[in-house]
Amino acid sequence: MNRLKMKLSTKYLILICVVMIAVNLVMGIVLAGQSKQAMITLINDRMEDISNTAAAALDGDVLEKITAQDVGSDEYNEILNTLRLFQDNADLEYIYTIQDEGNEEFAFIIDPDPISPGAFGDPVVTTEALIIASQGTTAIDEEAFQDEWGTHYSSYSPVFDSKGKVAGIVGADFNADWVDSQLRRQNITILLISLVAVIIAAVIVSVITGRILERFRKLYEELSSLSEDVENLNRDIVSNPDYQGLVEETGEITKEVTSSELEPDLAEDAIGALSDKLKSMHTEMNQYLSIVHKQAYADPMTGLGNKTAYHNMIKVINSRIPDGTAEYTIILIEIDDLKKIGDDHGHEFSDMIICDVAALLKKLLGAGSLYKMRDDSFIYVANRNMTLKQIDEIVYAIDSDIKAYNNGLDGIDISLSKGAAVYRPGIDSEFRETLRRADEELLKAKDPSGKTL
Repeated sequence: MNRLKMKLSTKYLILICVVMIAVNLVMGIVLAGQSKQAMITLINDRMEDISNTAAAALDGDVLEKITAQDVGSDEYNEILNTLRLFQDNADLEYIYTIQDEGNEEFAFIIDPDPISPGAFGDPVVTTEALIIASQGTTAIDEEAFQDEWGTHYSSYSPVFDSKGKVAGIVGADFNADWVDSQLRRQNITILLISLVAVIIAAVIVSVITGRILERFRKLYEELSSLSEDVENLNRDIVSNPDYQGLVEETGEITKEVTSSELEPDLAEDAIGALSDKLKSMHTEMNQYLSIVHKQAYADPMTGLGNKTAYHNMIKVINSRIPDGTAEYTIILIEIDDLKKIGDDHGHEFSDMIICDVAALLKKLLGAGSLYKMRDDSFIYVANRNMTLKQIDEIVYAIDSDIKAYNNGLDGIDISLSKGAAVYRPGIDSEFRETLRRADEELLKAKDPSGKTL
């Protein structure tokens, strides 16, 4: 009987260990894949934000006229100093401006690197991302490339002139070792989480198994004692003359109770307890996966939807337009003069403004349809076609809350420009067409001589 009990407990122990380790391995692999993709998205967004911000800070009309003879001029130095601000304060390796020479050939314009700058007209390594940027769209290298300055991943953002044409390109280089180290750090974190989960699982299995074995041991002792008592009782009945007549009359002898009859139920009870623990661990790992999925889709600064979530939303809307089920309204919101606020009061203060405005908008509009576009701008996409009155009510509520918010600031008035557009069925064939009209309304709102919402 003892041998049978040890055999059952060993079999269940092995089964539980295999199941729990397999679950941890599978969940660890899935979590690592999800986390890696989330980290790549976050790094790419950061690279893109830096190059876009730098490109927006440059005057395209001035940049496209810079020649080799302008080195040292006021216009040249103004661009140089702007790039140096990013070189000194942003988490990047190099930043520079590039001109398109034609035939997919590119050359340096201005490089603020104090040690080994690229000279005006020196060739720049051509990548697919650089070609895309020359066509007017920000792009990031998917693979690291190598030049005389090292191995990098680069983000390229076009600089537009006043006519909307690409006047030049801002290139921002990020050390490939730095990018790879961020991914390695994430993988190490996931590995540690998986190891901790395995250790926790091992401890749980060890504790539960110890309790099961102890329970089996006590049960065996109790049943052995009971078995001896029953055997002694049987012997007494059989050997006692007073009971002989009863035994012969009934033709029965009291049956010995053995622990093997109870063993299956007890084993089932133990496995049920372990099953509860296994489900608990499974639920815990699912919770880890759920958090990574949201960073991946949430802006870390404000908690609003990030660019990945925004682009996913656009795909959904564009898929509904052809079959006539699309309904949406866009409201663009931009913090006026945020750069000046940051210059006058510090970047920590401007960051506080961004977070406070995001919280205010989240309270009014809800986080589900609100996205952070750039540091100073947000976009709200309602899943219905609003009337002008409904839009005006939202704008009024935003302005009222901003007014109340300004009362808590020390002599600083924060203002927001807004632009709205409603989807026009049969006219707007893509989300970007509605967005373009909202952007035009935003530009009017920012122009004191134009119309405002």
